[in-house]
Amino acid sequence: MDYEQLSMVADKFSWVFAALRLNACGKEAKFCRRARLIPPFRLGLALTATSARQQVETRTDFHRGFHALWGPQVSSEACYKQRATPQCAELARTLSARLMSDMRWKVFGFTTGRACGEFRRILIQDGTACAMHAALREVLPGRFKTVKPAAVALHTAMERLCAAPPTVVLPPDTTSAQAFLPEPTALCASGLLADRGSSDLHSLRRVQEAGGCCIIRAKAGMNPQVVEALREDGKRLRSLRNQPLQPIHTTLPQRQRVALGVRWDGDGCPRCLRLIVSWNRRTKRCCSWLTNLPPTRSPREVICRAYKGRWPGERRCKEWKAYANRHAFDTAKVAMVAGWIGAAIAAAALKRFLAHATPLIAGVAMSTRQAARCVTYVLSDIVQAWKPAQGAGLDDAFMSAVTSLACHARRAHPQRDRHRGRFQLGLEPLFGNNDAAEIREAA
Repeated sequence: MDYEQLSMVADKFSWVFAALRLNACGKEAKFCRRARLIPPFRLGLALTATSARQQVETRTDFHRGFHALWGPQVSSEACYKQRATPQCAELARTLSARLMSDMRWKVFGFTTGRACGEFRRILIQDGTACAMHAALREVLPGRFKTVKPAAVALHTAMERLCAAPPTVVLPPDTTSAQAFLPEPTALCASGLLADRGSSDLHSLRRVQEAGGCCIIRAKAGMNPQVVEALREDGKRLRSLRNQPLQPIHTTLPQRQRVALGVRWDGDGCPRCLRLIVSWNRRTKRCCSWLTNLPPTRSPREVICRAYKGRWPGERRCKEWKAYANRHAFDTAKVAMVAGWIGAAIAAAALKRFLAHATPLIAGVAMSTRQAARCVTYVLSDIVQAWKPAQGAGLDDAFMSAVTSLACHARRAHPQRDRHRGRFQLGLEPLFGNNDAAEIREAA
């Protein structure tokens, strides 16, 4: 155990959940102007802990969590009135944003000479949708009018080396994902991995002009001009040159990947990109990726492997739904929906914080999915140790939690991950020992 890292983790938890900070945050949101039985500190800690520890289906579950943490002096009606206000939703949003920004650190690094080691950051753009009460269809319209008339989307750009998103945006589900791409200026010397919903040519050109690189899933209906075609074995397909993509799409080889140099001539400004086409034997369809990475620096097999790095973003969205209570809530009040979602995101950030703290302290590779499930059983001791005397016994509670997570939530096959999993491009976890320092310097 690295006791220096343990003290650092406990101090960061104490700093984020300090009563003075949370109460000041509540006053800024105009949630509380004077001392009450439900101050922002108590409510924020109760919302986060309840969402992280148990399944929340009704507003009464939050009251039970508050009752178990702070006692029976607050009635269910009083708790409901406080939580139904827009100020409470703003408090939950601010708390979740603070946890995402303050309770994260760099947990991965690239070894020298590997394909993606040159990037300063790698961002994974992703999004997911969650159905809401049908009465909210006018405020939060969904894309599927019959099945989900009301839905809210969640768009985030997760930093791969930190394995945590810096920000989360919650617009209606009908809003296009292209509006939430990271600013091109923030992608200088960085890489962007995004799904087909983000493949906007204008945005890609701005990213390229800002000095950033991107790998984006291509849309099926794209029809650029093919400038060059190179098969995986090195043979040039001269018969495919200088033709639109759609007429020749069915003639592309299926046994080997093909790298196409494509060009769009619209708007009087030609845009040249690489299009990697790979045949999927299981689905009997072609998978295509657009990138501006040059072939000399990133061969086609590296592009295909690098795009698999989007899976942590997909998995994080699944964790929010499965283990942090980000699901449909049976209420037609917008303020309560916003407050519940803010509490769910705060709970997910706290779970990821503990999952990332364990490798730094115990020096073992962790499965974030297993950690999200196991944190439910160790979080109560941490909260109870923090509550009475603002941190008395907090180090012991973190020690017990880390020991449990290191035993029950470690990765099953870390060596296999280096050959076929998430570490095959040179990504390595950073531990809190001397070996981790060497990896960090080489990254």
